[in-house]
Amino acid sequence: MVKTISIESSPAYAKLRLSKFKGIKRQNFILHLKECEFRFNNRDKKGAKLYKILLKIIRENPLSVN
Repeated sequence: MVKTISIESSPAYAKLRLSKFKGIKRQNFILHLKECEFRFNNRDKKGAKLYKILLKIIRENPLSVN
């Protein structure tokens, strides 16, 4: 069975998720939005699988400390 997702569901998901914070700093908004995008695109995956995806991303793109 193929899932169909409308383009409107992504902004609704972000709005619902971001409303839980009751306000965020302007400079952090894009980070929260990118997290919502990631969660929306991977929402069908279970916790362990999501952890492995995040671990792979972090290993491929480590943070640099200045």
